[in-house]
Order: sequence, then structure tokens, then C-alpha cells
Amino acid sequence: MTLASPTLEVQSNAPVSTSAVARRPPRGFLRYLVSARRWIALGSLAILLVIFAAAAIAPWIFDWISITQVSLDRALLAPGNAFWLGTDELGRDLLGRVLWGARITLAVAFGSVAMGMTVGISLGAICGFYSNAATGALMRFMDFMIAFPRTLVAIMVVAVAGNSVMSLTAAIAISTMPIYVRFFAAPVRALKEREFVLASRSIGVGDLRLILSHIIPNIGSLIIVQATTSLAEAILIGSGLSFLGLGPPPPIPEWGAMIANSRAHLTSHPHVLLAPGCALFIVILSFNLVGDALRDYVDPRSRQARR
Repeated sequence: MTLASPTLEVQSNAPVSTSAVARRPPRGFLRYLVSARRWIALGSLAILLVIFAAAAIAPWIFDWISITQVSLDRALLAPGNAFWLGTDELGRDLLGRVLWGARITLAVAFGSVAMGMTVGISLGAICGFYSNAATGALMRFMDFMIAFPRTLVAIMVVAVAGNSVMSLTAAIAISTMPIYVRFFAAPVRALKEREFVLASRSIGVGDLRLILSHIIPNIGSLIIVQATTSLAEAILIGSGLSFLGLGPPPPIPEWGAMIANSRAHLTSHPHVLLAPGCALFIVILSFNLVGDALRDYVDPRSRQARR
């Protein structure tokens, strides 16, 4: 998992040089991509937007019955005018199942990242803001959880909670939460010693307000970058669990489960595997490329390293 390097901007009264102004990215991520000629990242962002739109309108294009109903008379049809991506071994339209699978996969990814980062940022802020035996023990427990493979932790959670979309989402969130705690504790610990935080504390501002109003907003860019890069790994972990049979039960379409079910037809009918496999590859690659560009956009040192 790629972790963005935290950067804390230092305020200074010194005049800003012309070269420093020139190194600033233009206002807006899209303008930065165009001005920096990050065409691959811009194309990846466009691909993600198209996939989001296709997943959103999937129920209006393919109803649930058409992607789950078995029709053996049209099983394993090659891509053509009637079925653009062909059909699977049960005669179901692969295009419809891929689009509905995008809804499931993206919902699991966004839900797990939201859950994991909400808990992880909260615990990381507490551990970074307070230095005592309790927070130290909590950080050691997080280190203990990080030592376990995340997929193994997710498998244990799914084994206990059962196969469903919610249990898969919770499993990914729990398995990645310790990384967020460890990652966000360091910048919070650095920010609590900054002058504006000390000044606010000196006039009687409470700890909770300091964390919510002064510290969390100043790590907002880190949260956005980390969330973007975490989505790719959440999709990969979720599809891997579904591939092992630990995802949503059939006939719910999920890319990992679709790949697992099509292994027997790899040589005779490769389109059955290529449809969900290519979708998974494109989405994960696009999230990684957009996350890399977003890190360069918010981190001046990363931009300078590329020059």
C-alpha cells in the first residue's frame, strides 16, 4: 500500500520569490493535470468517471432478472451485436454483470475506506494528541495488527460475520484500519506543537475543538490522497476475498467471484474471464494513477522530485 508522505506547510513572513510562485500548482486538480501535462492521469480520471456513470445507470440498462436468470441455451456466446461482451457459462449477459459488479465492487471499496479511515483517523488523532500509557498501549496493539497479513484478518472477519456485502466491507475496513491509525498519528503529533494550536490552547480552547477545528482540517490533503490510493487496494482485497468464495453469495455479480467462476473456460472461452478481469485491472490502475497525480498536486516536494 502506497502511503503519501505527510507535509506540513510552515508559515513565513519572508517575501515569496518568483520561482516559488511558479512552482505552485494551478488552483484545481484538473488544471494541474492539464498544465503539468499529466495526460495519463487525466485519462485515468476520465475512465473512472465513465465507470462511475455506467455503474450508476446500470439498473436502467440491465434489470436484475436479466443478469441473474439462467439461460443455458445461450451459454458461452462470443461477443457480438446481441451481447457486446458475450455471455457466461449460465447464459447471462456479461456486460450487464460487469456493470452491476462495478456497483458492488465500488460500494464495497468506498464503504470500507470510509469506515476504516473514520475510525483510523479518530484513533490516530487521539494517539497523536495525547501521550500516555493508554495511547501507547493502543499504538502497540495497532502494530500487532499490522504484523498480520491484511487478507488473513479480512478472512477471519468474513468467516465470523458470514458472506455478504456488509461483512466484506467491514472485513476490509478492519484489516486496513491499523495502517490509518499509524499513518495519521505522526502528523497530528507534529501539528499539536505548532504555534496556532498552542495559541488556541492558551486562550482556553478545548482539546476536542482543537482536534476538530485546527488539526484535522490541516491534514485534509493527506486524507484525500490516502483515501484515493486506498481505494485501489480495497478493490483488490475485496475481489481477492470474493475469488476465494468469501464475498457476496451467488447470483450477486462481483468481479472477483466472476473471475473465479470463469477459470474452467479460460482456454476455450477466454472472454468470460477477460470481461471482469480487464474491468478490475483498469479500475485499480486508474485509481493508482490518479492517486499518484493527486499526491504530486498536494505535495510540493513530490512535484520537485519529478523535475
